[in-house]
Amino acid sequence: MFKNHLLKSLPGRKDFWSLLLLLTFIPGLAMAAEPVAMVTDVKGAARLKQNSQTKSLAVLTYLAPDSEIELDKGAHVVMTYFSQSAEYTFKGPAHIAIQTDSAKAITGTGELRKLANEKSAPVKKFIQTARVTQATIAMRSLPTIKPHLQSPLDSKISSVTPTFRWKAIEDTAKYQLTLTNSIDAAPYDVSVETNSWQVPGASALKRGIPYSWKVTAIMKSGESYSSNKSSFTIAHENEIKSIEARRPAADASFSDRVVYAVYLETEGFYDAARGQWQELSKERPDDANLRKRGRP
Repeated sequence: MFKNHLLKSLPGRKDFWSLLLLLTFIPGLAMAAEPVAMVTDVKGAARLKQNSQTKSLAVLTYLAPDSEIELDKGAHVVMTYFSQSAEYTFKGPAHIAIQTDSAKAITGTGELRKLANEKSAPVKKFIQTARVTQATIAMRSLPTIKPHLQSPLDSKISSVTPTFRWKAIEDTAKYQLTLTNSIDAAPYDVSVETNSWQVPGASALKRGIPYSWKVTAIMKSGESYSSNKSSFTIAHENEIKSIEARRPAADASFSDRVVYAVYLETEGFYDAARGQWQELSKERPDDANLRKRGRP
């Protein structure tokens, strides 16, 4: 009955296939319980048991009610409950039950730390949006001959004199960088020989205006290959102050730094978030989720 109802509710085949593709890239989205928490730190042998399946636990794993976590001796996990503004830490050996409003130790012991609501709120927003974002990223594919833009990438940024970076291509004579916005047709159209370029200090860009840029590689053979366009917006000063006010201290915990990276993403500062993910990944080199978030 569910299938028939679903098919009748769709306006056409195109929408049906769009839904099917979405569910293919986001396993369990349609039927799984809504997550109530997220793993913000894990180290050592840790496993998640959910829907009769067991998998290794990683940072940014979403936790739904009625799932369980197993920790071997020496392992530890930190999870953030956004609805309760709470952080739970458990050390192995331990067996943990994920409940709607708390994490309960079946065996072993845990610690509870209350968080400010503004600190845990981004976790909820991240969980609600990141699944679709990750699926979109996974579907991107560019031929290697095209310039691969690295930053800024569809992001808010803070500097009015940003540096543009892209991956170098062998046998390139020069690159042509074209920067456009909705006010000036092309404020910059420059030729450079390296794979980066910075806006001159005397020609600062304007805050709050959407910009887009692309790079064309002009080969020594005379052929040229253009990248896809990427966009960015320079944040207003009040947004930057908010970001800086929430920046973790130098001695902040791994979990706090994960939550800060999550906050940067939810506010649209994807480039800054990638930098945070890359630093975190250096401390957890085996964590695939962190590696993925840090890739340009």
